[in-house]
Amino acid sequence: MESLLALLSPATNNDQVYQDIIIRTHHERRLVKGHLWAFSNELATVDKSIPPGTVVRLVREFDKKPFALAFYHPNSLISARVISRDIAATIDADFLRQRIAESAARRAFIEPERNAVRLVHSESDLLPGLVIERYDDICTFQIVSAGMEAMKSEIISIIDDLFSPASIIEKNSSHLRTLEGLPEVEAIVKGSKTVATIYDRAGTTMEIDLLSGQKTGGYLDQMDNRTLIRRYVTKSSNVLDLFCNEGGFSLNAALAGAQTVTAVDASKLALARVEANRVLNPNSAEWNLVNADCFEYLKTAEGQYDVVVVDPPSLAKSKKHLKNALQAYLGLHRGSMKLLAPGGVLLTASCSHHFGRTDLHDVVRDAAGTLRRTACILEEHGAGADHPVHAVMPETEYLHFMAVRVF
Repeated sequence: MESLLALLSPATNNDQVYQDIIIRTHHERRLVKGHLWAFSNELATVDKSIPPGTVVRLVREFDKKPFALAFYHPNSLISARVISRDIAATIDADFLRQRIAESAARRAFIEPERNAVRLVHSESDLLPGLVIERYDDICTFQIVSAGMEAMKSEIISIIDDLFSPASIIEKNSSHLRTLEGLPEVEAIVKGSKTVATIYDRAGTTMEIDLLSGQKTGGYLDQMDNRTLIRRYVTKSSNVLDLFCNEGGFSLNAALAGAQTVTAVDASKLALARVEANRVLNPNSAEWNLVNADCFEYLKTAEGQYDVVVVDPPSLAKSKKHLKNALQAYLGLHRGSMKLLAPGGVLLTASCSHHFGRTDLHDVVRDAAGTLRRTACILEEHGAGADHPVHAVMPETEYLHFMAVRVF
């Protein structure tokens, strides 16, 4: 253990003086192994005098040796977010610039396939609480930690300098910001352009309004998965796309030759974007755009479909929501399977760490069992390669996507 800590914590002196936060004995082990969060109950004491977002040194209680630098928050369940294991580091604009540049460089192999990519994926890129995405010539960013919020002006300057976008859009509307005591805000911080034209690896073209769009703009985590619908669509296929948003699955289905595409969403704005994107991608499918709550829609929906897509927003934003989420997902899958023709394919996804892969398996199994049908899992995926999973942080694995044949 001592040799590992010595390796992770160079003895070089740092001119910057950071205050110490003591981690209780044994609780430092998880952090030394690579996890980036220290929780409030793992601190020997919670120093309320240190402002949220301040950089601190994390120190082992049993021998008072520092082992990491972290953003500190005295009023959050996540009390410290490790930003560097090098205790000699200076956490400043130059530090962030290097980390962001390295993170973007790791995505170079993705961009020949598509012109929209997540450049920074928070903890998985060792930049806790920061997300940056590029959509052609527009960049969006989201901050969910007080430490990154304190450096927001530097982050904007770095984005502008490294990527030279026409516009930079702040998408700080995540509910996670409230846990850090941060206000929700969406704004253009550079330029005026908000609509980007992007393409996926299958050549599907979409116009995305990044200011009015949900989350960080375009659900890039599903970008590669959306193209997979093409392998299950034939020229006689009838396709139902629930929670269609701006039409990624629908468009890929239509371009694969689907006979009919029914796209359902509660947002009129989203359906307007589907219509615009349909025009951008000439196809022969018969389209039916339905403005409805998908849960309500399934209660009365009729017809038979060869492919059904169920891609709802997160229904379990915390553990306390898990029980209700399970019931909601079960209802969605029962309703969807009722509409599937024998041998049809269900494409289903969940986007919450709290509702994991096993939960999604359980829901598919239980829904099929209730309906006396047989479900066979054909393939499973997570988010794309620009959304890496931190191997020591299961919290970063949130997207689960499955293709299921239902007989």
